[in-house]
Amino acid sequence: MSARSPEDIQRWLVERVAGFLELTPADIDVRAPFQHYGLDSMEQLRVIGELETWLQRELDETLLRQYPTIESVAAFLAKAA
Repeated sequence: MSARSPEDIQRWLVERVAGFLELTPADIDVRAPFQHYGLDSMEQLRVIGELETWLQRELDETLLRQYPTIESVAAFLAKAA
């Protein structure tokens, strides 16, 4: 498992969130709270599950509530690697 940079994680999250919401990545603001985009709890769990697979590590299911923006999730995960 190789460490991912905050930029790599942000890019991945932007693509996934945009895909879930049928938006373009350019429509996603990494500083906007996930709630701004209306991601429900099931979608958040799906994002976390896919992120676990991509990062090859277990993540807390409350990750997106503890770190409510793409920017904060990416910074935390890159630091915690």
